[in-house]
Amino acid sequence: MNSIDKLKNSEPYLWINPNKIKSEKSLASQKLNYRDMKEAEERLKRFAPLLVKFYPELGNSNGTIDSELSKITKMIPNLNNLYIKGDHSLPVSGSIKARGGFYAVFVIVEKILSEHGLAIPSIVNKSTKDINSLFASRSLVVGSTGNLGLSIGLMGRAFGFCVTVHMSSDAKAWKKEKLRNIGVTVVEYESDYSAACQAARDSASENRGIFFIDDENSIDLFLGYSAAASMLSNQLKQKNISVDVKHPLFVYIPCGVGGAPGGITFGLKNIFGDNVHCFFAEPVEAPAMMLGLVTGKNSLVSVKDIGLTMDTCADGLAVGTASELVAKMMSTMLDGCFTVEDKTMLKYMAELYDTEGIKIEPSAAAGFAGPEYLVNSVKGKNYLVQNKIDPQHITHVVWTTGGSMEPEEEFQKNYKFAPQFHLTSDELGINIIKNNRY
Repeated sequence: MNSIDKLKNSEPYLWINPNKIKSEKSLASQKLNYRDMKEAEERLKRFAPLLVKFYPELGNSNGTIDSELSKITKMIPNLNNLYIKGDHSLPVSGSIKARGGFYAVFVIVEKILSEHGLAIPSIVNKSTKDINSLFASRSLVVGSTGNLGLSIGLMGRAFGFCVTVHMSSDAKAWKKEKLRNIGVTVVEYESDYSAACQAARDSASENRGIFFIDDENSIDLFLGYSAAASMLSNQLKQKNISVDVKHPLFVYIPCGVGGAPGGITFGLKNIFGDNVHCFFAEPVEAPAMMLGLVTGKNSLVSVKDIGLTMDTCADGLAVGTASELVAKMMSTMLDGCFTVEDKTMLKYMAELYDTEGIKIEPSAAAGFAGPEYLVNSVKGKNYLVQNKIDPQHITHVVWTTGGSMEPEEEFQKNYKFAPQFHLTSDELGINIIKNNRY
C-alpha cells in the first residue's frame, strides 16, 4: 500500500522523505538564510524591555520568550534520553505560537514607529497609555484555529492595536472567550481554517492601516519561530548534551499549516546540519503537510481531496492545506512526517500527566509518537540503519506546543476520554508502554 492509500485510509503512518538532501545543499537553495534567523533573534532582544513593561512576569527572563527543556523519565521508561521542549508553558500565551506571533507584531510595530521617526529605545520609557496611543488607529487581522490568534491578540492589544481574529469552526470556545475578554473582535466561521484565513486576508489593507498576519505564508512568523532553535541549542549545551554524527538530535514537532515546525526545522538545520533529524506530527484526518510533500503539490492539494474530514481533537492541527512557503522549503530539508490518531494523542496526553504531572493539549501530545516510530517500527529502524545511527545515542526532543492556558475543565474533558486500553502494536506499528492508570 502506497503513502496516498495510507493517508486515504486514515492509517497511522511514518513517511520518510525521499527527496531530502544534505542540509548544506538544501539551505543554500533557500531564499532565507542564517543571517535572516540571527536578525530575527536581534529583533526579539530589542523588544525584550517592552515585553517586561507589558508583562512584568517576564522580568525574571529579562523579556525572553522561552520554555524549559525537561527530561522525561517515567512516561516511556524504556526510551533513553527523552526530553520535552515545553512550549505548552511559554510565558504570556502558553503555546508555540508565541515566538512567531509576537515577532510578527514586532515587525509591524517597528514599521509604524519608523513612519513617525521613532525606534524602540524612544518608547521604552513611555507609559503604556502613551504607547497604546501610537497604535490605536491601526488594526491587525489574522486567521486562526486558536493559538496563533491568542498570541496575536495578546501582543496586539498590549500595544494598543485593534485586533480581529477570524476563527474556524475547529477553534475551542475558551480561546474565543479569552480573546473577547481582552478586547479582540472574534469572527466565527462554520467552515474550516482556510476560509477563515482567506476572509482575514480579504479584509486587510495596509493603506487603511489594517495589517494582515498570514499564518499560511508569512516570512515574519517563520523567522520568529526559527529563533527557538538557538534557544534549544543553548539549553542542550547547558545540559552538556552533545549533538554530532555519533550523538544525533531527533526533534518531533506537531504540524498544522507548517509555519512553527518549519521555522524551527530551518533554524535547527542551520545550527546542527545533518546531525539533527526533524519530523512533523499530524492527525490522521488532517495530514496537510505530508500530503503536500508526498504528492509534490504543496498547498495545491487538500486533505479533503482524498476524502479526509479534518475532524480531530487536535484543533491547532486541523487544517486542510499546507503553507506553500513552508512546504517548498521542507521538500528537501525535512526528514519525515508521521500521522497520529486522536485516541493516541489523548492517551499520550493522559500518560504525560499521570507520570510527569504535565498538562498539555491533545495536539501538543502528537509528537510523542515520534520516538516510538523511529526506535520501534520497522520503517524507523531501517531509517536508523541507513543513517548509521545507534538508537542508544539519540537525544529525542518532543516539542509540546500548547496547554498551560487551557481551562481545567477542558483538560479534564480530554483526560476523561483518553483511551482506557493498551494500544496494540498493530494500531501504531510500535509498542506503547502501558502505565498504572489503566
